[in-house]
Amino acid sequence: MVITLGDYAVIRRLFNSGTSKRAIAKKLGISRNTVDKYCQGDTTPWNKKAYNRQSTIISDEVMNFIRQCLEEDKLEGVRKQKHTAKRIFDRLVDECNFTGGESTVRRTVNQLKEQTQQPFIPLEFSPGEALQIDWGAAKIYLNGRKMDINLFCARLCASGAPIVFAFERQNEESFLEALVRTFQHFSGVSRRVVFDNAKVAVKEGFGSHAIKQARYAALAAHYSFETVFCNPAEGHEKGLVEGLVGWARRNILVPIPKVESFEELDAQLLARCNQYLKHTVRNKTSSVGTLLAFEKEALNKLPSYVFDTSRSLTTCVDTYCTVRFDTNNYSVPVSHCGL
Repeated sequence: MVITLGDYAVIRRLFNSGTSKRAIAKKLGISRNTVDKYCQGDTTPWNKKAYNRQSTIISDEVMNFIRQCLEEDKLEGVRKQKHTAKRIFDRLVDECNFTGGESTVRRTVNQLKEQTQQPFIPLEFSPGEALQIDWGAAKIYLNGRKMDINLFCARLCASGAPIVFAFERQNEESFLEALVRTFQHFSGVSRRVVFDNAKVAVKEGFGSHAIKQARYAALAAHYSFETVFCNPAEGHEKGLVEGLVGWARRNILVPIPKVESFEELDAQLLARCNQYLKHTVRNKTSSVGTLLAFEKEALNKLPSYVFDTSRSLTTCVDTYCTVRFDTNNYSVPVSHCGL
């Protein structure tokens, strides 16, 4: 039975007036043990004694096994293949003849994870230092047809200024074109460009061991910026643009846009990004637009020659007067047949 504040007040009043504990219990319809607990005022119903049972099942051997499982996850670095508390419990039963309960293991795993959490320190960037880029997926209606598109999102790290472009495909040509358009939009180039390990930019490897694709390396040399690739499962290394991808989907593409062309969609994306310049980011003293004007002065100048992002291929015309490029066949004049 739950003793309310009113019950407690009656118990104390009757006891102090000389009423016996038996009579109080009978009058309130509660047990004598409950009356005995509250009549002296040593215990109150609003101050519950903390219940913190310490498990006696978790031996040193079991604790070391749990620690080893969590350490293996850290070394492997595979985000979607980590030990859950349930999996650790199953392994303990199979490999260590563990006889305790699953809840005991869950409680121990949670405690160990809380102890090993790394502190979060917000990154600080100087003007013109870095640009973070990323891809995101979304849906639109193009000429009445619902389709999937790819959003190229970029954000200057110091000012937080965003820009988003829409592409039908997420291939190398789109990636390079998006970068060139981003630099032209901001009228300058940051000293570093931070990206993940996507194949459009990385030939092999990852993080600091990544080998750039040849054309991305050429573009980086032409625009004179350092390429920085994130480590696997470390999204916080480009957290600014990670947030931009979700922001663009929620704030620009809801409800799902109905457009006649990608140019019309890009115009909507640009207008919304320009509107964001009036926003003041938390812990910043000025608006994004004010900080952007200051950051533009720190960006490296654009080269006079615009990098050619197109891809050329030498091929032959077949007997059907078509040429094969990428995954499509294109018709050519009959005079070119056999060339």
